[in-house]
Amino acid sequence: MKKTSSNKIKIAHVSAHLQFGGKENGVVNLVNGLDPDIFESYIFTYVRGGPLAQRVDPSRCRVVELGDKLGGDYRLYFKVAREFWRYRIHIAHTHSWATLMEGIVGAKLAAVPIIIHGEHGTMQTESKLHIHMQRWFWRRADQILSVSEALRENLHQTFDFPKERIRVVANGVDLSRFDLSRNGVDYKARLGVPPEALVFGAVGRLVPVKAYPILLKAAKLVFREIPPAHLVIVGDGPLRNELVQLARDYNMLDRVHFLGTRKDVSEILRALDVYVLCSESEGMSNTILEAMASGRPVVATAVGGNPELVSDGETGLLVRPDHPHRLATAIMKLLREPACRRRLGQGGRRRVEEQFSLESMVRNYAKVYLELFARRFKLNGNLQGKLRLPDFSSKSNKGGSGFAAEKNAAKKVLLDF
Repeated sequence: MKKTSSNKIKIAHVSAHLQFGGKENGVVNLVNGLDPDIFESYIFTYVRGGPLAQRVDPSRCRVVELGDKLGGDYRLYFKVAREFWRYRIHIAHTHSWATLMEGIVGAKLAAVPIIIHGEHGTMQTESKLHIHMQRWFWRRADQILSVSEALRENLHQTFDFPKERIRVVANGVDLSRFDLSRNGVDYKARLGVPPEALVFGAVGRLVPVKAYPILLKAAKLVFREIPPAHLVIVGDGPLRNELVQLARDYNMLDRVHFLGTRKDVSEILRALDVYVLCSESEGMSNTILEAMASGRPVVATAVGGNPELVSDGETGLLVRPDHPHRLATAIMKLLREPACRRRLGQGGRRRVEEQFSLESMVRNYAKVYLELFARRFKLNGNLQGKLRLPDFSSKSNKGGSGFAAEKNAAKKVLLDF
């Protein structure tokens, strides 16, 4: 028999930290976008602080800081369980390997009714033990989520996990942050790049999977053929010193700009003529979405969910991974052809508007939460009232826009059960 629900659906996201990162940024966007009349959101973080914590809307989500260790501490299991129990959480949502074990064990200890685990593209496949452990924990969740169809297939093939138990919810981008009317030349000057320079660049953590050495090798070839070209790299990480030294060894440090972590990424993207992502693997790249939202053409490796975002020849160009010559050739083609850049950039913006908006992402996550919640709980009168506002008719929805329309669609989902 179903239990009667409380006035709101309480969801806790478990995140190792709130430093800059695509996954973490997506969690913040999600909790800020969910309807606070229906959802009560929490983020449990293993490590205190982090710049993204400042972006969390305190009227929509509470951040609960558990300590200063990313993992490997048995006490985290009990800390997570304690907070789940304290706030009477209905849905525990863990993210990737970093929070898989502590989050699911903590949820089980606290008797959380619904457990969701999301994979974002960085699974552990170093050994059979890692594969077995992930598969074992995934089976303890009520729902497994993937950010792309390619990642869903990878989870099925690599881990022998039932495909029907994996649901795809694609990332989305807040289009309001990317104003196409702004002049990119002004931003070039702010970055110390000559206004006439042709600029290609990348945004992301300086970690091995992002394959920045390949990008620097490609840049060396580009600079040889296109003297006015400059490369901008936004982000920080353990490989920074190694990459700076590599640029120095290639004698091109004056044309490669390492900007570190920045808060003005949306403005920097406007300064780029071409956006580049050369990762070895990806779930669904938020930075590709942001570049497309900025009207920038994209050159990306054909891995993971990248081909689901970049339509080759329509919104950008796809190349093989670990191939600096092909990467350089694609970059040079776009730098040399301004008309092609404009066409692909416009196509990318349209694609994001139509398929990968933040509103769409929030709506799809809300649909998952509402469906699972309705299976376990009988709605009380207060929550029923919030979900029965008189704006579900096609006439009302037709006039809606943005989060209002998405919220109405999410409300209708639960009433179908």
